[in-house]
Amino acid sequence: MGGNFLSAEDRFEEIKNNSDILSAIKEVAKVNKVECNPSDDMTLGEIAKKLKVDINDLLLIVNEKNGTGKEFKKAYPALDIESSSSSSAPAWLQENEIVDLDVRESLSKGVDPFGMIMNTIKNLNGKVLHIINTFETAPLYSVLGKQGFEHYAKEENGIWHIYFYKK
Repeated sequence: MGGNFLSAEDRFEEIKNNSDILSAIKEVAKVNKVECNPSDDMTLGEIAKKLKVDINDLLLIVNEKNGTGKEFKKAYPALDIESSSSSSAPAWLQENEIVDLDVRESLSKGVDPFGMIMNTIKNLNGKVLHIINTFETAPLYSVLGKQGFEHYAKEENGIWHIYFYKK
């Protein structure tokens, strides 16, 4: 591992037993409609190419899932995706129907909500996705941004409200 976090040179064999990382890789492959069955000797950089995602996006995701997201963001602050938290919400938030998705219970049971989130966005049809979480889901900004989604996030009393909308 590159320091205390995963890097592009790390091999799949180092992370293959982390079910959260595996499910995230499978979900990204599914969303991008690609096959990805990494061999032990493949690097994360090679896996990113196979998944057709930017290596930095994959590193943000796998380090979050590995519990090393803070160390990664500290080492590469330019790659840290800024929260769009601001004082005023975008117009699309007031103009469209909202679909709530509270992922806190899933997380408390040790279930990664990434698949649930990706399935929900498939059926939005012009609605706004509202994710309720105990932390900001910054890696999703890039993943969904590449699919044309805008986001808005705000934190209230330790609860994050993250909204995604596809124009």
